[in-house]
Amino acid sequence: MRVSRLNDLGLVIGPALFALSPAFWKDGHYGAVGGMLIAVSTVPWVFGLIGQYDRVRSRLPLAAGLWLLLVLIGMFGTVAFGLQGFFEDVFGVDDASALAAFDGYPAAGTVMFLLAGPTFPLALLLLGMMLWHTRLSPRACSGLLVIAAIAFPIARVSRVPTIALTADLVMLAAFCGIAWFSWSQPSMTEHRAT
Repeated sequence: MRVSRLNDLGLVIGPALFALSPAFWKDGHYGAVGGMLIAVSTVPWVFGLIGQYDRVRSRLPLAAGLWLLLVLIGMFGTVAFGLQGFFEDVFGVDDASALAAFDGYPAAGTVMFLLAGPTFPLALLLLGMMLWHTRLSPRACSGLLVIAAIAFPIARVSRVPTIALTADLVMLAAFCGIAWFSWSQPSMTEHRAT
């Protein structure tokens, strides 16, 4: 199986694991299982996004390179939020105590949560726009990804599991479509070989 096929699978597995997380939320918090699912989902997801980088790079090299940097920063933030939920639940820390604890580390907290956290939905928004512009995926999938990227932070800020699940399912649908289309296209190495 070619690596590009594994990249495409990562685009489905990562968002699918992420979409499971709201089912395990506890009173609007990620909890141990939800936080673990968020953190673990980033591994296949970023692997899948690297495959999209390979596709977009031939058409938009500079934009794709900068976008990949945003993906990596954003995934760092996503892992941080997932682990925060995991450790809050494991150590029995309530929301007020957790937020108060971060007061002692303003610079680190800002980098981990306020800067890196919002970068991931921004990276997804930019991917949707690049795929729309290059037509490397159907416009319906690109548009759905843009909608999902906008809904992503809204769903997380609301802390309502049904809203988060709905946004996550839209994200999953967008990436399933992108992965399916990518899977059905010849890889760049096949193009070079012919």
